Amino acid sequence: MEMKIEKLECVNDNIKDYHSKDCISASGLKLIYKRSIFHYLNKEFKKTSAMDLGNAAHILLYEGLEKFGEEYFVLPKLDMRKKDDKELKKDLEFRNKGKKSISNDQYKILMNLYTNLDNNKDALFFTKGKYEISHYGTYEGIPVRVRPDCMGEDWISDIKTCQDSSPREFKNTIWKFSYMVQAVFYCDMLGYDPKKFRFIACETNAPYTVQHYALSEDMIKVGRDGWKKAFHYWKQYVQENKITYFEGYDKTLDNAIII
Repeated sequence: MEMKIEKLECVNDNIKDYHSKDCISASGLKLIYKRSIFHYLNKEFKKTSAMDLGNAAHILLYEGLEKFGEEYFVLPKLDMRKKDDKELKKDLEFRNKGKKSISNDQYKILMNLYTNLDNNKDALFFTKGKYEISHYGTYEGIPVRVRPDCMGEDWISDIKTCQDSSPREFKNTIWKFSYMVQAVFYCDMLGYDPKKFRFIACETNAPYTVQHYALSEDMIKVGRDGWKKAFHYWKQYVQENKITYFEGYDKTLDNAIII
């Protein structure tokens, strides 16, 4: 497939640098698609324990135990009312300066996922590629950025932690978070066939199953229509400073949205 992104620049930068660039991304388009330009412009970032677990899973499952050990350490459950526990926490943080901490419970989840991914050779194949390479360029004159989790010669994969990795529930998760918009945007921008995109669904509840999924033709169409619609609103904002709210709905004469 033909790459849509123009003036392409590939950079092996860090995630902080990537997010600092003034370009629209897949996550931005997802928010515009699900809600509106107004919501995107006024978004607030809230870090959660689920996000922390997801980030740790990306490092472990894509880059392995050694890399994981360079970036994370396990902080046991401690009682901060006790002097000994306070001192132990302080000592562990000092000896692991520069690393992020995870709990024993999180470590258990991650090790189970690591084992189950290793036992799923088909899914494992889609973790062996180039990790998190940033791509910057333009589309229709508008700056864009793309940073897939992992890229092979003709495929792209993305690890998603979830509570339930069964087909029915993960499909619901894709709809809930508009993952199809992200997947097809990545593929269209970089010239990959969306049929070769793989989600690696990692269940954070026992038995911690790992399953990989492809998108149906219908889901690909929804994803492509979705990112194009969101991009259209973003382009209007960039060029005309037009801020949309909830578009695509029928309205009454007094502009009430009909739902």
